[in-house]
Amino acid sequence: MKDEILGELEFNKYVWVKSLNKSLYGSEIEMRVLVQDENQEGILDVQRKAFQTYMENEERYIKDAPNYILDYYKWNFEEIDRVVELEDSDQKDTINEEALFAMCDVNFLFICRDGSFGWIIASCWSDEDIAVLFSEQGPRVITRDQLRHLHKLNDPTFGLLVHDGEKAWKGLEQNSFFDAPENLEIELEGSAEEGITPAQQKAYSDYLQKKESYFADMNKKLLTAYVRDEKLADTMLESEYKVVVATALPKVLFIDREGNYGWICYTSWDKSYLALHLSAEIHSWMYPHELRGYSSAEKIYDKVFGTMFREFSTWRKLDVFRMKEDLQTSPVSVSTYENDITDEQRAIYQDYMSNLSNYIEKLKTELLDYYLHYYDSFEDYVEIPEPMDKDHITRDKVIRILSFDHLLIIEEGRLAWNCESPTEENGMAIEWVDGNVNVIIPMSSFMYS
Repeated sequence: MKDEILGELEFNKYVWVKSLNKSLYGSEIEMRVLVQDENQEGILDVQRKAFQTYMENEERYIKDAPNYILDYYKWNFEEIDRVVELEDSDQKDTINEEALFAMCDVNFLFICRDGSFGWIIASCWSDEDIAVLFSEQGPRVITRDQLRHLHKLNDPTFGLLVHDGEKAWKGLEQNSFFDAPENLEIELEGSAEEGITPAQQKAYSDYLQKKESYFADMNKKLLTAYVRDEKLADTMLESEYKVVVATALPKVLFIDREGNYGWICYTSWDKSYLALHLSAEIHSWMYPHELRGYSSAEKIYDKVFGTMFREFSTWRKLDVFRMKEDLQTSPVSVSTYENDITDEQRAIYQDYMSNLSNYIEKLKTELLDYYLHYYDSFEDYVEIPEPMDKDHITRDKVIRILSFDHLLIIEEGRLAWNCESPTEENGMAIEWVDGNVNVIIPMSSFMYS
């Protein structure tokens, strides 16, 4: 067809198509214009107006687009770094416009049925194209699929929101974590038809008033986990020296329809993601899917343990510990069967957390004695590297042989780490009781002794 504004076009699947020759970021390209018309009802006047608006403002869009794509690249850097072998010039702090557009190509100008429009860009870091939505007051980077099935709203509390096509609205908030500007994605549970609830608006208002204290609390939790002593962490934070534990970076603020909310954070100790539930009195670590499914999960809120989820015959939470050199995320399970969590279980957990540094020092001594006592038998079936042989092993080295997988508190008020060890086929349990450390082999013996 020949359109009075758009010129010659051909129909392909769900769009009318034409090509434009453009000079973008040092390259001559053929940009294809895609005018959405999935039901073949014809091009709308609002789409013609959108094309005119784009052409009149193209120079500004070309100038502004790299800033938004760079923000998107930096926000997703940890994931990009996983899948692409990046050059020095492609790192989070060194990436620039030239390096960015060596990694991606502007292929399409897409014009939606409602007159929204933007570029569709292919990148080397993802099979899914991204889109820069220009037609809003604040341009936004979304996915190609979101642009094709665009649902958006301008909420008085959250500003521009775009639906992900599944079960959440997405927005952006500007933040400065660790003294560096960083976008925080806002994820609001709900279908495209449901919109935003008053509970979500109220929760966001509450969050904005408290977010500085939330960030300080998270850093204290991580510092306490690292130094293994809450009083020492408090002393360090109250000193004249600035203490920053840059080990968890909030990437998403999730708010469910009932107003429960928390951060989903990138964790540098395992290059993964961990959620911190913020809207309860005790801020609890949990998996991201547990935060997203919080309202429908079987859970309890305990005055000592915080939020816990049902897992078979136990209540389980996540915690962050430092047993060896680095922090780790591990489950804590409280065995209850048909009963409630007992004061005895709460007390032994509090004692363990308060005395963790002392316990670990005792554990090193116990493990070294155990290792040296059974060393000759280990040699028969374990390949022992030189730093760990009988002549070189130390208290600080010996703890490295264990993988601390799971902290378990059983109904009798006993607490132990379940551990994997190259020296024990069925693992071992490290029990803390009455200020002492007991090594129990095999691991299952702790449960039934």
